[in-house]
Amino acid sequence: MRIAIYQMADRGEAELNIKAAYRAVVETKADFFCLPEFFSIPADYKKRGKSLEDAWLETSVPAIESLKKASARFGGYIIGGSVLEKCEDRYYNTCFVFKDGEIVAKYRKINLTDWEASIGISPGNETVSVKTKFGRFGVLICADCLNEKIVDRVARENDLVFLPISITNSAHPKVEDHPVSEKIAKKYGVVVVKTSRIAYGVGVKSAVVKPDGIALEARNCCEEELILAYI
Repeated sequence: MRIAIYQMADRGEAELNIKAAYRAVVETKADFFCLPEFFSIPADYKKRGKSLEDAWLETSVPAIESLKKASARFGGYIIGGSVLEKCEDRYYNTCFVFKDGEIVAKYRKINLTDWEASIGISPGNETVSVKTKFGRFGVLICADCLNEKIVDRVARENDLVFLPISITNSAHPKVEDHPVSEKIAKKYGVVVVKTSRIAYGVGVKSAVVKPDGIALEARNCCEEELILAYI
């Protein structure tokens, strides 16, 4: 199987981010395509005085519609990083999975950061497992990978785990290599696909990690790159 990882740079505007993601998907031939966490939302969006409702309407709704269209042309599965999802009066950090022009699954981040909780994002409570001809895959979003119970729930029932992340705060401790992904891959015998976003010149190397070690990683943590891995 072929897995495409888009280590994507924030372009400062939702429309530009969404267009870049669409173009990358439709121009790539692969069985899976994974985007980063919050790929459509400009990193300084909250500083602009925008609300969660604004983020849903201005960055998430158009991103979801764009990825639906892209998936109709792509053919494989699009793991849509994550966007802000509104459901009734709650907001979630949600990864939508697309195939053939439709949403086929979604996963709401369970282990929120303090910042996410402070701005009103709600945690999810269910994991997801999608059956494909290549085996089953699940999704963890960023800080989920630091919670052993959540990791156990996802990794035990899947062959492939997608991990979209976004470490774009310059104050965040520097992350070297892939210790968490390697631990998960080795312990559970799964392939972990980590996909990072870049903003303010800050990022983490994206990588495909197999049980026996790193299969492929980005050349640089702070530059945009589209990676194709053959597993």
